[in-house]
Amino acid sequence: MKEVDLARQRLLGADDVRGLLAAAWDAYEIVMAVAAANADKSAGMYPAFTFARGSAVSGRNAIAFAPSMPACYAPPPATPAPVNGDVHEVADALAGLASALSARLREAAGRADDAGDRGACQDAAGHADQISKLLARGG
Repeated sequence: MKEVDLARQRLLGADDVRGLLAAAWDAYEIVMAVAAANADKSAGMYPAFTFARGSAVSGRNAIAFAPSMPACYAPPPATPAPVNGDVHEVADALAGLASALSARLREAAGRADDAGDRGACQDAAGHADQISKLLARGG
């Protein structure tokens, strides 16, 4: 799950609202791609991965029109990574990424000067929380 680790590092390394929004976009793209690639690996996890993917789409869309979102931002398309382990481990990795995403977005909301950025970050953080709830073991 190298992509998940890289997305988490990028989130943690973002030092301003603009950089965090771009990192959040990438993180949501990773969640979408990995969830889609793993949904059919386990019948029991199919609903969780499918709903998590939907929450990732909603979270990404929430930040898309934030005033500080880089206008020319066009990340490379995410490609689903093959499962390198148990689907539950993949789900845990995505839940961890979503938890970090929520924390950073809430932090950014607290320091954003623009009300549009604050609202977008809060909304997107809620979607990240939903991903964590869906994919964390016992969730």
